[in-house]
Amino acid sequence: MTELTVAPSEDAQRLGWTNELLTERLAELELQLDSDGWINLTGGLDRELSRAKLTEINHLARMYWLKNPLIKRGVNVQAYYVFGQGMEVSAADPEIDEVIQRFWGDAKNQAELCSQQALQLKETELTLFGNLFFVFFVNSKTGRVRVRTIPVDEIQDIVTNPEDGKDPWWYRREYQVRSVDGTATAKTMYYRDWRYHGKEQPRGEISPDSVYHVKVGGLADMKFGVSEVYAALDWAKAYKSFLEDWSTIVRAYSRFAWQVTTKTKAGMVAAKAKLGTSASGTTTDTNPAPVTGSTFIGTEGVSVNPIRTAGATTSAEDGRRLLLMVASSDGLPESFYGDVSVGTLATARSLDRPTELKFVSRQSLWRDVFQAILRFVLVQSVLANMVKGKVIPDDDGEPEIELPPAPDERTGEVEERDLTINVDFPPVLEHDQLEGVQAIVQAATLGGSAQAGLINPETITRMLLTTLGVQDVNAIMDIVYPPDEEGEEPTTDEQPPATDEQPDDEPPPDVPETEALMVEAVRELRQAIADALRE
Repeated sequence: MTELTVAPSEDAQRLGWTNELLTERLAELELQLDSDGWINLTGGLDRELSRAKLTEINHLARMYWLKNPLIKRGVNVQAYYVFGQGMEVSAADPEIDEVIQRFWGDAKNQAELCSQQALQLKETELTLFGNLFFVFFVNSKTGRVRVRTIPVDEIQDIVTNPEDGKDPWWYRREYQVRSVDGTATAKTMYYRDWRYHGKEQPRGEISPDSVYHVKVGGLADMKFGVSEVYAALDWAKAYKSFLEDWSTIVRAYSRFAWQVTTKTKAGMVAAKAKLGTSASGTTTDTNPAPVTGSTFIGTEGVSVNPIRTAGATTSAEDGRRLLLMVASSDGLPESFYGDVSVGTLATARSLDRPTELKFVSRQSLWRDVFQAILRFVLVQSVLANMVKGKVIPDDDGEPEIELPPAPDERTGEVEERDLTINVDFPPVLEHDQLEGVQAIVQAATLGGSAQAGLINPETITRMLLTTLGVQDVNAIMDIVYPPDEEGEEPTTDEQPPATDEQPDDEPPPDVPETEALMVEAVRELRQAIADALRE
């Protein structure tokens, strides 16, 4: 059989060339979007940035935070307000509180999350990258939980429920495993979301550890968060370029400080000789330049005048609008960036309302995060039988915890266990402590009315210590309300028996003097509150 070869027509050739040309031009347009500062969206979806673009944004945010003062200042100020005064975690139930304090005091967890430095670094990373991926390592025998974070750029995809994009199931991690000799091997691992207990599994290697994802800077229908400094990067760069240009102009002005005018060439030569120098390299200068404060003496027709820069049309203040764009992107007032003359709000006791709410909202976000993590820790302790109780699994959410009732230490009656986990932040603003104490006492005693039992003394004491800015509230509470004295009503009529042992109202000898005074003051206040509640 003879093969039939048909040559393409000229129209077909032109059509092919046209399609190829259009494809090239479209690619150029996409590149032009990137070069003009626009971001090309992936897969035709108009609600999600590509993973490559998010990685690029994260790299820019990291570099700008390390080098650009405006970005670094905005990120650091937020971390100072959120975690600068520390925080306290506790539980109403003593057994639950013991589990929480053991997790919080673990040296490994301190390095990653639970120390002051770690808290501020986590806030910084969340602001810069928009995502945190906590991974939990659980010892099933002891219930011990240790937490780490996976670098944001290693999580390449989030597999969600096919029928609910807001329900994450699996996290795909691509990373390099480095051996002792320095060789690296690419590896892909899937991590289960900590709230997913279904049977659907991806094809690939699955880690036994679970991941808790925290995101900010994105919308609800986005899988990943977006850096919160992304909107400020271009304006921070523009402000930097403006100041560099302004510095160049000032440097150009400083090149010539004086202007000499002469009518004759001989006068010009004389002025040049007076103002010049013959020094070259290491030779001795036989004609040094005039020092500061010298007097120029010349003939008639020769004048020396300074170049005036007061009327220059460009000033450093002209870039203020660029700085305001950075401040607006960060949600912070201009005064936070170094110029307190533009307002009087940059003080410890006053703050504009939107900025105050920004920091309070961020503390609320972290409160939810810590309560969720600590509840996970409690679940693992119950599953390991370290805490008596049972866990009721829930395929679509967080499991329920049931603990057996326990007798109340005051009344002896058997009551349901309180599973509340407290995460307390000091006030964002440094309010008047006297007003805060008076408000607490007013609430506890209802202005001296006879109603009693509205707020128990332990809660009042904790509120007072927090208002007074005590760093370690739990330590003071253990001294003021030791386990063997909880629930006992203090009395002033009975005198303690005379013994050689240390009286109970005095703090232990190893307590520092300042803390001892605080303990004594709180005990006296506890007595006063108890007396007021009995009246």
